[in-house]
Amino acid sequence: MPTFSPDSLLAVRFHNARPGLELAAIIDAALPIALITADVLAQDRKRLALLDEFVLRLVNNKVPSETAIAGMLGLPERMVSQTVADHFSADNLTYTLPAPGQPDARTLRLTARGEQTAREMAAITPVRVDQPVVYDQLLGKVRPYDRRTVVPRGQAEESGMLMLPAVHGALVEIGDISAGDINALLRERGNTDREVLQVRGVTQAKARRVMPAKVLVYADPDRTDIQLGVVVDGELSHHHEITLIGLGGAASLGIAVEPAAERPVLEPELEKARVALPDVTQQRAEQAALQLASTPAAPVAPAELDPQHDEIRAIGVFEHPELLDDALTQARHRLLIISPWIKNAIVTTEFLGKLESRLTRGVRVHIAYGYDDSDAKTDQAAVRKLANLAARYPAKFTFSRLKSTHAKVLVYDDVWVTTSFNWLSFRGARDRTYRMEEGSLVRNRQITDTQYARYIELIDQQGW
Repeated sequence: MPTFSPDSLLAVRFHNARPGLELAAIIDAALPIALITADVLAQDRKRLALLDEFVLRLVNNKVPSETAIAGMLGLPERMVSQTVADHFSADNLTYTLPAPGQPDARTLRLTARGEQTAREMAAITPVRVDQPVVYDQLLGKVRPYDRRTVVPRGQAEESGMLMLPAVHGALVEIGDISAGDINALLRERGNTDREVLQVRGVTQAKARRVMPAKVLVYADPDRTDIQLGVVVDGELSHHHEITLIGLGGAASLGIAVEPAAERPVLEPELEKARVALPDVTQQRAEQAALQLASTPAAPVAPAELDPQHDEIRAIGVFEHPELLDDALTQARHRLLIISPWIKNAIVTTEFLGKLESRLTRGVRVHIAYGYDDSDAKTDQAAVRKLANLAARYPAKFTFSRLKSTHAKVLVYDDVWVTTSFNWLSFRGARDRTYRMEEGSLVRNRQITDTQYARYIELIDQQGW
């Protein structure tokens, strides 16, 4: 069974979250947050209820009976008697022996265990502590985000993440965080040992940080009704969705959805044998559901892997990144990528590391790009990185600028993929316009050999 990418698993889980709409895109997004250290007055939570505490304290101060305790507290005596009975069972209370001639003059007293409990309660006093919290600047409240998962804003911008708005400004003030907010946060984290009584001040880290999130883009068949979902910590967040709707929804973020791009058509015999996208999608959904439901399996040694059978089938938009990653990590003999444009968001340090790993293993690599005379949609920094890598492996890596190509092709070993998907620029586009990309995958040595030779000839003719 294949291993699915996080985006594919999200697509399986949430593709039906908007009835009547189609999941058109999953966008890497950056949720603006502030790292805050709150100066709070707090105390450890007492392990006794308030009435239990007062009964023990009053007995410790020589109040002798249930009747006297009830009178001092202004409570029904039956309530006090029940609490006293509970403390007898817990070995916190007992009776003193009556004096001779006074058989009804029993008085309550603390046992040794009860005295220890009373001392512990008396020792609990509020203290000032520093409480680290994460403040969500889109929602305007503290949230239980893991501080270790946040990243610098500059890093998020460089990787092409969609920057969500900071509605509540860059500066968090003391009035923005309450003791109740922090207590709710602590309870959500499972911490019930401490209670915050007062927030006395806040200190905000100067460095700008963001929380990685996902924005799901849904659209109707006409692409006129566009709705957004926001996934934070792996779950849909209705609070973030509602906030974005109030800000103008998809339009406010520059998100648009266009009709599905026309996929390249295969030769008639291949087209006839091609498994259609709905059938492929259903099969992948079933496989992904099994992956979500199962525990991680032990790694399988390469020698134990079953050989891939020939196949001709459709591939949907969310499978393309998986195939690219598979090529970068699994190709053994050859790897060819043709993409009109190249973006920094794709040609990352991780991408280059995986590509170089293929080169060191003897894989022959060809990458070609170019749409027309203009490189306006291509990041020149990404081009330089690939050119530098090619210069280090001149016998193994050919990196070419084509005069013009509409081809969007991936070839690795016995796999050929032709599609409408931009392999090296599907992230980081400034216009945020999305469409349902579809392609075809052919896993067959003879067919792939023929196509590989055709694209090598194209690169040789147009490359410069």
